[in-house]
Amino acid sequence: MPPSAPFHVAIIGGGITGLALAVGLARRSVSFTIYERAASFGELGVGITFTPNAQRAMEALDPRVLECFTRAASAPAGGVLRVVDGVREKLGGGREEKGELFQLEVGGGYKACRRCDFIEQIVQHVPSERVQYGKYLESLRTADDGEGGVVLEFRDGSTAYADVVVGCDGIGSRVRGCMFGRDPSTSPRAQYSHQFGFRGMVPLAHATAALGAGNTSSAIIHTGPGAFALTIPLAEVQGMHIEAFVWDKDEWVLPDSQPSSGGDSKRYVRLGRREELERAFAGFSHTVRKAVSLLPETLEKWAVFDMLDAPAPRYSQGRLCLAGDAAHASTPNQGGGAGLGMEDALVLAEVLGALAGKQQVDGTLIEQALAVYSEVRYERSQWLVKSSRRTGELFMWRDRDWGAAGQELRLDIVGRSHQLWDYDTDGMASRTLARLCEIGAVGGLAEVV
Repeated sequence: MPPSAPFHVAIIGGGITGLALAVGLARRSVSFTIYERAASFGELGVGITFTPNAQRAMEALDPRVLECFTRAASAPAGGVLRVVDGVREKLGGGREEKGELFQLEVGGGYKACRRCDFIEQIVQHVPSERVQYGKYLESLRTADDGEGGVVLEFRDGSTAYADVVVGCDGIGSRVRGCMFGRDPSTSPRAQYSHQFGFRGMVPLAHATAALGAGNTSSAIIHTGPGAFALTIPLAEVQGMHIEAFVWDKDEWVLPDSQPSSGGDSKRYVRLGRREELERAFAGFSHTVRKAVSLLPETLEKWAVFDMLDAPAPRYSQGRLCLAGDAAHASTPNQGGGAGLGMEDALVLAEVLGALAGKQQVDGTLIEQALAVYSEVRYERSQWLVKSSRRTGELFMWRDRDWGAAGQELRLDIVGRSHQLWDYDTDGMASRTLARLCEIGAVGGLAEVV
């Protein structure tokens, strides 16, 4: 890094984690550039929720990040998530109906929004001059200027320089490949979780007419043998978000019939038909079958990949680090993946803000500081990968009829939920700053305050 140049961070990927990190860095006066491979920011119009732990991290990162969510989000009736026996449930709704197992009472109330609406809000807080589109990362190498920085090489032939590179580039992360290699037999990578899903949005009025107000005013998880469905009303857009997940004993076959090595995320999606979903839910109640029938006849079939079986050994190496799905991709079963990306972003913002605030930063200190980030985030995020996979097994009744064991299911799911929701994000930030003090990245806690 030339003496006159500011400490600069390259963020690879402009998804939810990358954009939130960018807002947090801007608040801490850290110089950064987002390199996004697409021609613009964009997300599917499917539902997303941020649990209480994520919301606390978002507020600490920058209150505007949380405001983006609350502005776009809807709160279903009661602010709870209902968990029902999808085989025995009856049309109608209401807590007293046959088939309801329990309710998850989310702290602050359950809220959800469309991913695209959240992105539309948050990009307003990222300066346009800090973003470069159409930048597909090919490789990373150490600069030959003696400063130890990183040279980024892109597919279009251009290059860039950064002191730190943060991979927020998803399950097929190029940054992760640069850190640990891309050998499909030995390198950390996302693998098929033997679960695929269909998802879509239908008009709320249409859903209510078909299912009844009791089944479209609250968020519901319909559990059952080999599959489960999630229905979430989004009043802000007058839509009903429907996700349906199915257990798959087979391997995922990519469009080119080649095994996955963590490439383009489009390789994890192929064209599907509603009739496949209807077969998977044939043994479920009329309520669930009717909900599934509301989806279009032709829709995208998504393979669910996670990093349970081939985890990254750490989240930093030298001046490179990983965040969000690039670090610890998990299944969506526990609704915590995006939220842990917010926790990652908060810790990284604190670490990078501390480095940028020093008059002199050498390579050793940068590497030590990024190792602090990895240390703080590793155990927590790896727990979620495991817990989310197990949550899916519970919802799909993989090892027993959990509809007939509702009390045991409730104890398990509630315990996992609170382990996710009740995490001490303030304590996480404090531990980060204390460790940074120990390595000399900041002068002391008084200085930080």
